[in-house]
Amino acid sequence: MAGSLIGTQVRRVEDRLRGASTYVGNLQVDGLLQLAFVRSPLAHATITRIDAGAALAAPGVVSVYTAHDLRIPRHHTFVRVNDTCLRPPLAEGKVRFAGDAVAVVVAETVAAAADAVELVDIDYEPLPAVTDPEAALADGAPLQFEELGSNLAAGARDPDDVDPLAGADVVVRARMENQRVAVVPMEGNAITVVPGGEDDEHQLTVHVSTQMPHLLRNDAARLFELDPQRLRVVSPHVGGGFGGKAGLAPEHSVAIAAARVLDRPVSWVETRSENMTAMHGRAQIHYAELGLRHDGTMVGLRIRVVGDSDAYAGFGGALAMGPTRVMAQGVYRVPALSFAAAAALTNTAPVGAFRGAGRPEAAAMLERIMDMGAMALEIDPAEIRRRNFIRPDQFPFTTEVGTSYDSGDYALALDEALRLGGYDELRAEQARRREAGERRVLGIGLCSYVEITGGGGGGEFGAVTVHADGTATARVGTSAHGQGHATSFAMLVADSLGIDVGSVHFVQSDTAVIPTGGGTGGSRSLQLGGNAVRAAADEVLERARELAASLLEADVDDIVAADGRVGVGGVPGRSFG
Repeated sequence: MAGSLIGTQVRRVEDRLRGASTYVGNLQVDGLLQLAFVRSPLAHATITRIDAGAALAAPGVVSVYTAHDLRIPRHHTFVRVNDTCLRPPLAEGKVRFAGDAVAVVVAETVAAAADAVELVDIDYEPLPAVTDPEAALADGAPLQFEELGSNLAAGARDPDDVDPLAGADVVVRARMENQRVAVVPMEGNAITVVPGGEDDEHQLTVHVSTQMPHLLRNDAARLFELDPQRLRVVSPHVGGGFGGKAGLAPEHSVAIAAARVLDRPVSWVETRSENMTAMHGRAQIHYAELGLRHDGTMVGLRIRVVGDSDAYAGFGGALAMGPTRVMAQGVYRVPALSFAAAAALTNTAPVGAFRGAGRPEAAAMLERIMDMGAMALEIDPAEIRRRNFIRPDQFPFTTEVGTSYDSGDYALALDEALRLGGYDELRAEQARRREAGERRVLGIGLCSYVEITGGGGGGEFGAVTVHADGTATARVGTSAHGQGHATSFAMLVADSLGIDVGSVHFVQSDTAVIPTGGGTGGSRSLQLGGNAVRAAADEVLERARELAASLLEADVDDIVAADGRVGVGGVPGRSFG
């Protein structure tokens, strides 16, 4: 094999269509029971009565459980916002959003469970609801948690000792809404829980569509007071995640509890309707004020963010105070910056991570206010960015919010993008259409963006084993859901060991064979997992070279790996395959 595989085009190894792909919904398990949730049609109401008699009498129904029956502890997403607002897996006393799970039906078939859901009779006493996060923070708004005293789940605010707009010649202001969006992976949430016997290695085996198997295992073990080593979590093929499958969902907890009570395997596969109404992202409102001098240089920036923290102080509220703040300055020299964020409780469905999780929200706000500044000063949008970029000679650079940047040449990157896109020609065409009064106008948008990646930080598990037949197995603690990890990691191993990509087996997403792992999120997989696997492959190669040098009585520096063999470079007869 000549040259390096890295940077070349190869056929993805995971795209071979053999009909053998297994998703949670495809699993064949003897005695498998199906779950279906009874969900509130109201956004805010007190539960006054639950009658499951008719459902229990329906054909194929095994049981119907409420919060009182299963008594699962309240739990939180993997980012904690406010312990007063933890979500119960099944509603306790009242519901706080349309779709809140009140009861769960366990039946022999999916159809029987779905039919029985309609037979569970629940009486509600409606309560005033608030769905707008700003309205939720206003005086007199309906409270989600009376004991909290307000709908402010959490907040953060920089000191007001400096006015970031002082000395500005021009100030532009805007209210911007980064609207709530549905995540919509091809496969929604799904889980199958299989109990084991007391003498089995694993008390429970959980097959689940998740981005982070080890995190889910650890959270579930903590919630149910289980030994993590006896709780096996397996993620088979996962049909997309985009951040929305990054933790232990309430439905996961209910499935685990039901399997333990019944001592039978149970499964829940989220319907598309359930997914569309309960897997959301974004949901922030920004108030931005940018101070500028007449020459277009920035004086300061004031940002106020209201994050929709949904009905139970979910992950969405944390994003405003975390990643959105971290990336609020972007790639610009901002002499003064003031940031404040409020996480508001509303009668709305959960807001979680989605495609960058708080970072794109910051970029959208910052780039729009920069365009407004350019318009106010009649400066070209590209030029106002050039005048304010962090310069290459300023790295390493620490922003006003404490984020450290190690390197960059943002003006060079922008100029190259403008050249490739034909920016000058596009501006000329835009002007021509405007002057001619043409009905079809031309819009041109610019965005200069750098983001923090490697979510979760720390390290990642990676291991490489070479087998007697010349193949290798790579194991990694990340967990793919469609991004091409199998090919990427195989390329790293093949490039290091000098073997074919097709000779590398890829193992992930099983806590029984991967001892630890951070999972996939925040663009961390190739950076952390890839480096871990590459380091493991390099270590294997080094041991092989040392062994070959000893057996061949050669200098280790003369030993190379190529075409599946290790031996003396340039001497094909002195090598091992």
